[in-house]
Amino acid sequence: MIKKLNRLAHPVFLVSLLILLLNDLIFKTVFHNYLTGKLSDFVGLLVFPFFWSVLFPKRIKEIHIAVALFFVFWKSPFSETFVDFLGFYRVVDFSDNMALISILVSFWLLKQESVIYKVQPIFLKLIFLLSCFSFVATSKPQEPETFEDGFSYLYLNNETDKKITVLINFKFSENEIATYKKQQTKILIDNYKRFINQDEKEHRLLFKPSDSLQIVKEVNDEWLLRQKYNMIRSIILDKGAKQYVVLPLHSNDISIGFPKDFKISILDGNNKLLKSYDKKAFFNKIENQGLNEFSRREMFNFTFGKKKEPLIIADCYGKWESRGKGDFNKIEINADYFVNDSNGEVYDCIYKGDTVLVHSPNKIYLGIIKKTAKDILVISWDNEPDLVYLKSKKPTVLGR
Repeated sequence: MIKKLNRLAHPVFLVSLLILLLNDLIFKTVFHNYLTGKLSDFVGLLVFPFFWSVLFPKRIKEIHIAVALFFVFWKSPFSETFVDFLGFYRVVDFSDNMALISILVSFWLLKQESVIYKVQPIFLKLIFLLSCFSFVATSKPQEPETFEDGFSYLYLNNETDKKITVLINFKFSENEIATYKKQQTKILIDNYKRFINQDEKEHRLLFKPSDSLQIVKEVNDEWLLRQKYNMIRSIILDKGAKQYVVLPLHSNDISIGFPKDFKISILDGNNKLLKSYDKKAFFNKIENQGLNEFSRREMFNFTFGKKKEPLIIADCYGKWESRGKGDFNKIEINADYFVNDSNGEVYDCIYKGDTVLVHSPNKIYLGIIKKTAKDILVISWDNEPDLVYLKSKKPTVLGR
């Protein structure tokens, strides 16, 4: 066993292992940025297959292929159910696949001529234990205690008569995140120092360097949680459907606005763009007027389309004339009867929602009432082209 472990003393492996441990235990806590996330992937994909290949030298090729395939799966949206089942958390970012080059480096190192490193057995055992610890420490990052209850929501409402796709870009760039984190950290440190200065005599408090480190950690922890919702999302809404979307904004984030690239795009069933809204257009919508990107409330609203007002049948009553041709170009109508003014015949009629059924002795006519107004009535009879009626000035013959 000790002979097998000798290759773990390879300088490249040891340096990578040290970077992996420092990154996960210190750098991620202090900085927690784009670089620390990528660093874990690069050094982890060298250390992990190298370690297991040393233990199972006859399976070097299989181990490296398996690690590569699992990493691609893990970083893809297809693993969402698997990740949720295990209770893990990871951010889908296809640029992480650049780290696969480290697997090739590991494979190349192991295929080089073996070098016997003279290392004391106790140090080899220590390397073995540190390697195992690094895998456990990086497999399930410790997340902060959640505070989702304080997040803002985006309430989506599809008031159209068709299915739509809502594409939401609510993703902060790395530069925006770094700026906001720096800004938050400064505010928290200044507030804490102010508190200490005010109560120094009473509580005998002193500001220590460790206090700054703790504040940085708290800010990083909050942004780690926000990463779950800091993304571009595509949501399909059926006709009349509603849905809530969590935004990476907290009630305490009064100095954090919407992302610079914020946009909501509306697509039809064929993915054709119907309309898009940037920040200005979003806050010009009637349901968000008086608000801005720094407003902190439980929910922002976004309604697409206009809710169809219920039909008032009484608006259809009276005498109407249309320039269209046909038996029903001149009509009179009330709650129970329908007069075809072209021939003077009177029929029974029944209303069902926006549909009127006219019962003649030989046929039932079906009319779809598409618009009613004070002086205008629009009806499509038996799926024929719409007839636009204007209010007639002639006296009515039917009683109300």
